[in-house]
Amino acid sequence: MMRRMVAIALMLAGLVACARPSGPRPPDIVYGKDPCANCGMLINDPRFAAAYVTRNGQARLFDDIGCMIDYQRGHPEDVAAFYVRDFEGGGWIETDRATFVHAPDVPTPMGYGLLAFATRDRAEAFARDHGGQVMDWATARQTVRSPHRHGP
Repeated sequence: MMRRMVAIALMLAGLVACARPSGPRPPDIVYGKDPCANCGMLINDPRFAAAYVTRNGQARLFDDIGCMIDYQRGHPEDVAAFYVRDFEGGGWIETDRATFVHAPDVPTPMGYGLLAFATRDRAEAFARDHGGQVMDWATARQTVRSPHRHGP
């Protein structure tokens, strides 16, 4: 009986270990309190928030997708994962799975005009209704120019 209990306990422990996601996870942001690693402004609007996690577990938080791209160019780190928030109120999305819209007429915290969407269909609908260019992560990274001039 004792052997059976130990075997069941080991199987359950194995199942629990397999069910946990491995690898980096998106960091938590305390909106209105956490500063952007690039510009130092407080991160206030989740629609534009971005973050990355390094391979050694350090998180970098940003108030604008463009700030994340600009910062990472100037501070090359071994990044495990880049994350953006879904502009339409969803949660975190890994950048390789997101679709971006470059909409310079849409005011973002630092004026980069990059928005992230969970699906290509939603990004295309937004671009059709509000203007902008639909793109993937690699193209979005090329869109950001450094140094960036804020404001008009």
